[in-house]
Amino acid sequence: MALKDSRPSLEAEQAVIGSLLVAGSSGDTETIRGLLSAVHEEDLLNPVNKAVFQAARALFRSGGAVDPITIRDKIGGQYSDYLVQLMEITPTTANWPEWTRITHEQAAVQRARALAEPLSLAVTLDDCRPVSAQLGRLLSDGRRLDAWTVPQLLDSFFESQDPDAPKPEYVTFGLQVLDEGSYIELGDVVVVGGYPSDGKTALSMQMAWYMAKKYRVGFFSLETARRKLRDRMIAHAAGLDLADIKRRELSEAAWEDLAKRQADFVKRDLTLVEAAGMSAADIETASRAYGFQVIFIDYIQLVAPEKSSGGTRSEQVAAISRALHTFAQKTGTLVVELAQLTRQERKTGKDGQGVRRDPTMQDLKESGQLEQDADMILLLFRPGPKDKGPDGKELSEEDHRLLKIGKNKEGRWGDWVLRFDGGRQTFSVVTDSMGVMRKFQAEGRKAQARNRRNPDQVEFTELEGEHKDLPF
Repeated sequence: MALKDSRPSLEAEQAVIGSLLVAGSSGDTETIRGLLSAVHEEDLLNPVNKAVFQAARALFRSGGAVDPITIRDKIGGQYSDYLVQLMEITPTTANWPEWTRITHEQAAVQRARALAEPLSLAVTLDDCRPVSAQLGRLLSDGRRLDAWTVPQLLDSFFESQDPDAPKPEYVTFGLQVLDEGSYIELGDVVVVGGYPSDGKTALSMQMAWYMAKKYRVGFFSLETARRKLRDRMIAHAAGLDLADIKRRELSEAAWEDLAKRQADFVKRDLTLVEAAGMSAADIETASRAYGFQVIFIDYIQLVAPEKSSGGTRSEQVAAISRALHTFAQKTGTLVVELAQLTRQERKTGKDGQGVRRDPTMQDLKESGQLEQDADMILLLFRPGPKDKGPDGKELSEEDHRLLKIGKNKEGRWGDWVLRFDGGRQTFSVVTDSMGVMRKFQAEGRKAQARNRRNPDQVEFTELEGEHKDLPF
């Protein structure tokens, strides 16, 4: 395949893809990562260039080598000459940002031309307005404007409520009390707030492991080394004691059980990223390059401000929050931000005992912007000396945590007691066992009554989810 087209759009495209190939042949990972995050696939008009880009992105996400040979093997040997020619006309990768800009601009020109036909067919001014809005958006920054008029809104709503339409997909956390009362989607922002050492990292890793069975998940740790996260993750996933892992004292039975679980482990699409010193822009770039659908950031107050940003620390955290919120909405990535809470002042009551109040979302450290940008805020903290669980027993600061939904734009709020198994880095919801048993018995009595009325039909009713967190 020869390079024939000399239009500016395709010249820039060829230079972009050529830069990707040159960077791959020289092992320039930073340039590869930058290109894969900055280039929009829909801006590539040449189908072969698009195929090269898609192959490079797939290789990068899987951790494979991104070079001309591996790319050729993915798209087919018939394109060998074309890849060589692209590299020959691109002696340096230094100008890839400018070539990417031109590619995006020229693609926007093509999209603007495509609007000419519907505009020429318009009969009234009302017909012209939506097309003109799209054109105005393209002229401002080259992006398509997504907007609905009221009739379009109603049409979309009716389609979404059609019984045959695909059901909406909500992201679940693996904890019943969250999954049944929230409607979190990709593109939302969730904040998990907690005091130091109260378990917000362990809880988030448990959520990340659960989500990684369905989504591509990135866990950005700005505080803890990957090897430490690795041990904690394995302790949770395999049900092993963290102390045994740390001391290298795993039993033969533990190794056998771990081997049995390996098939499930490899299905989890989870990447641990050591992110110390990374800015919001760095996190966005890496997330785009890896194609993460869900990212966890541990924790947001450690995200580095941009070099050009000034102002107070509160203003810097606010800017970081806004940047991640924009990234979530723009790319449809679920962003889960861990956040420190401000330590409360110690107070004593009339009896001389310490007085504790439950934290609120206003206690998120260093910025109220976190509170504003979040679709959902979870607060994790230790119980007080006199706090009791659903069974009336006093809670332990070591073995229990309180989980509070402090904000939920579309769902319920509330407080729940969690049991924390520190050795296995696992949280579970504490339920009222007697209350659940009473519900089982009531359901059993109803089933017996139904069976007496209709002895030829046996009906079993499961108490959905209620038994999942029982300790037996």
